[in-house]
Amino acid sequence: MKNKESHVEGMADLFKVLSKPDALKILFLTNDGIMNSTQTIEEMAISQKRYYSRLKELIDTGLVRKSDGVYGQTGLGRMVYNRFLPVMRKAIDAKDEMELIVYLEETELENGIQKRILEKLDLPSFSDSTNVKLLKDYEALAIEAIDLYDSAEESVLLASNYFDVRVMEATFRSVDRGLTNRLIVGKQSLSSKLKNLRMMLSLTFARTIINFTTNKVNMREFLRFVDLPYTFCVVDGYRTIIEITNTINEQFIVALSIEDRNVGEKLTKFFETLWNAGDTQAALEAINSISPN
Repeated sequence: MKNKESHVEGMADLFKVLSKPDALKILFLTNDGIMNSTQTIEEMAISQKRYYSRLKELIDTGLVRKSDGVYGQTGLGRMVYNRFLPVMRKAIDAKDEMELIVYLEETELENGIQKRILEKLDLPSFSDSTNVKLLKDYEALAIEAIDLYDSAEESVLLASNYFDVRVMEATFRSVDRGLTNRLIVGKQSLSSKLKNLRMMLSLTFARTIINFTTNKVNMREFLRFVDLPYTFCVVDGYRTIIEITNTINEQFIVALSIEDRNVGEKLTKFFETLWNAGDTQAALEAINSISPN
């Protein structure tokens, strides 16, 4: 009963925020990211107090978060923006037709007429729209991975041919939250990857990695290296990302974000196969190679 009441309260808070036009406008703007609040306040023609009040409500409700100085949508925020709001907008525009469907319920004509009306309205389907998302560039892939990490509840399995500082930071956060975490890194061009990683890392971040690996995790149970055919991750057993690359030059082509337990189970089994074949010694050598002198 308490769990049900909690869900009701959460939905009430969500609808309360979405009922405010300024909050909706800010949510729309966070789809591209808000990097300059002063400019956004001027464009919206509202007071600074109202802007930050609405922004705080969006953050408190879990629709928006700040990362690297940019206000962007969370996983929940993206679902509301991309899926819930378009459905509601179309339903509002077609409220007369929707009313007809309700009126005809439990009549002999209901099934056929309802189907024809819904086909004509072409309302988006939540079940269809949530299964697969196309990620057109590496930046979109990285952002999606970070969102999945930050919203994970149980486990994160990442097999990657990239070193990305932002994804590593998300890894640290998920470990701090007590989640099961395993990382496989592709052996291809490993020396050049480590060189690029050393160039990206500040001394502070390098020390963070050292402290992280020595104090929080058993490296043999966290990181392994293996010949990796492609980058993918599995979050909570059913939310996955799969990257498709050019096998000739290893360039990014496209990635897919998929919510499907069957796909998640298959990729989890594949991850375990790679993990069991992985090299643990290379992981320790990699950490030593970026350790500050």
